[in-house]
Amino acid sequence: MKTKNLNLLLLFLFFGIYFILDYSFFSALQSTLINYIPSRFLGHVCAYSISLLPLFLGAMLLKPRESDKFFTKFGLNGSFLQGISFGVITTLPMFLGYACVFTINRKIDPNTLLINSVSSGFFEEIIFRAYFFGLVFRYTRLGFIPSIFATSFLFALLHLYQSQDLVELVLIFSVTFFGAILFSWLYVEWKFNLWIPIALHIFMNLTWMIFDVADNSAGNVWSNFFRFFTVFMAIVWTILHARKTNAGLQVKLRNLWLNS
Repeated sequence: MKTKNLNLLLLFLFFGIYFILDYSFFSALQSTLINYIPSRFLGHVCAYSISLLPLFLGAMLLKPRESDKFFTKFGLNGSFLQGISFGVITTLPMFLGYACVFTINRKIDPNTLLINSVSSGFFEEIIFRAYFFGLVFRYTRLGFIPSIFATSFLFALLHLYQSQDLVELVLIFSVTFFGAILFSWLYVEWKFNLWIPIALHIFMNLTWMIFDVADNSAGNVWSNFFRFFTVFMAIVWTILHARKTNAGLQVKLRNLWLNS
């Protein structure tokens, strides 16, 4: 079996193992850890870290192994400061706009805030961007579109618990589906620096939590208006960065469907 075909099989196999174990045991594991860790946030982080072990193992089995460093494969060797700067600046329209339009959410507690912004943003990017999209795109023959489709589709499906209303479900699916595409594109264009989509994801979630914006990710007219400007800034900055570095955009016609 060719190396890239074997890599694809390994990636989907270990993602399946992770998904089954996460679905079956994550809540019980988190509840157990909270009994020993005096913080729901830290318990959530520890539970996620343990549940990701199958993904870490799958990643380390990929070939070739000349870049077998853990942080390199998961995009965590990139500039942390670059990611934070990108996230803070691009979400300014959301922070400033929501501060003018919405009231501060005074009901949320610190643990919930950290879990739904920092922990969720970080680990979702590890799972869906670094592993499920990034490693498939980098270590198999699948190009950008087939690599991104399954990731974005599953990412969107996992957010449908937020509502029972059909119209809201369509909006939630659309927002999260295209959001996953944006995060994946940013990941590639910033040379697989995972801190870029991590920071953007966390700060976008943070605005949603700090201000009383909406009950789900579908949002409303004002929330999506300012969210659009954040997305616009992220795209423009990325294109300008590609031109400035003379590297050009990395997603091209030749790698849309298949990698060489």
